[in-house]
Amino acid sequence: MYIITFINKNTKQKYKIKNISYANTFKKRLLGLMGKTIFDGLMFKQKYENRFYSSIHTCFMKVPIDIIYVNEKNEIQELKKLEPWKIYIPKNGYIKYIIELPENSMKKYELEKGVKVVVEYEK
Repeated sequence: MYIITFINKNTKQKYKIKNISYANTFKKRLLGLMGKTIFDGLMFKQKYENRFYSSIHTCFMKVPIDIIYVNEKNEIQELKKLEPWKIYIPKNGYIKYIIELPENSMKKYELEKGVKVVVEYEK
């Protein structure tokens, strides 16, 4: 499990989310959050900088999710709310992490472009 901390330099707010799962195998990446209604979050670490490798689908999902794209500077590059049965391709490449969170997380944690993201492994 991982801990993700969002640090907003404008508002000086710091939000920490625990129990983020890591999709580090083909099966975990493929299945993602399919069929789940309650979850803390899921993180993908990207191997390629191409934006098409960072596309997300919500096929077989039961609830909308918030998607956070983090760049190589560990800052939020793009935010997107995605309803079930949709596909989204980010507008830009150079994505280091994709973080999927429950719906309304962007509002709850005051997330916006440029917010710093710290990823830590929880032992």
